[in-house]
Amino acid sequence: MTRGRVYNRIYSDEEWVEVNQINIATAQDWIDEYKQRRKKASTIKQYSNDVRIILIYIKRHLNNRNILELNKKDFRNMSLWFSDDLKLSNARANGLMSCVRSLLTFCEEDDEYDYDNNIAKKVKGLPKEAVRTDENNFFLSFKQVMKLRDELVKRGKLQHAVLEMMLYDSAGRRNEIFQINKEGLLDGNKTNMVIGKRGKSFPLVYLNDTREFIKSYLEERGNDNIDCLWIIGEGENKRSATYDSLYDRVVYMSKVLSEIEGKTIEFFPHSFRHSRIECLLQGLDPRIIDPKTGKPKKFTLEEVQKFAHHSDPKTTQDYSKDHTEEDIDNMFGF
Repeated sequence: MTRGRVYNRIYSDEEWVEVNQINIATAQDWIDEYKQRRKKASTIKQYSNDVRIILIYIKRHLNNRNILELNKKDFRNMSLWFSDDLKLSNARANGLMSCVRSLLTFCEEDDEYDYDNNIAKKVKGLPKEAVRTDENNFFLSFKQVMKLRDELVKRGKLQHAVLEMMLYDSAGRRNEIFQINKEGLLDGNKTNMVIGKRGKSFPLVYLNDTREFIKSYLEERGNDNIDCLWIIGEGENKRSATYDSLYDRVVYMSKVLSEIEGKTIEFFPHSFRHSRIECLLQGLDPRIIDPKTGKPKKFTLEEVQKFAHHSDPKTTQDYSKDHTEEDIDNMFGF
């Protein structure tokens, strides 16, 4: 069953006018983001049609609620509707769920939306289909982060390596990372004050080895009058990087890691935030040693909540993997 047939079977102008207008506005905002990135017209059309199917489902089966208020059960039932009711292939159903995740990731990263908890990411994809935000790909291991950093340096992409480590060390959102200025970065372990979600103001933190990479990058960059840490161009054409260019650089990193590991690994700027929170909660960063145990320090949920600037610890917990079954096995020595 092709995408067009599914869309034509579900969509009607008469029903569309009854869809939640807030959801429509949010979806249009997301589509406009992709238009601004100069995505192909065919890609934009596919996204537009897919999101209409999603919003019509919400209208029919979820009381037309705001998509940002839906829970895991809602998204799981949505996935089942795609596969069981619409009789879509697993690949097609996963593609629609990937559309949901992308829309919510946009809201998660954009400061205009009071949204920090993309629950749709917790819903597993259907078998034998590669969903870009599944657990294995979405969470980068510490080893993968270091491997990618070293490979970027090897390829002469020092600024990319700094971007990767700032995203990872600080768990900063892309908008926060974009605000980093070069001044004072070699004086300690904190950036200038940035503005996060809901107008919160704070510096981003980074570790000593990342500061050394920043030093090498600034030396390579040379003197200029550009305050922003991120630049594009060289010589007289050197200028501050654009917000979208940071996204493109992370996509490039994804391709590099896929190449050196011999398998497709897709991740995005917000993936580093999830990966860092998981790393700190599980005590997986050997650069941070607990003086009491001599092992990598395992931070409490409350500590990581403060670090991530979350107002609710549940949000922080939702950023990490679900270790319930593993914990139960450990309880009984299985």
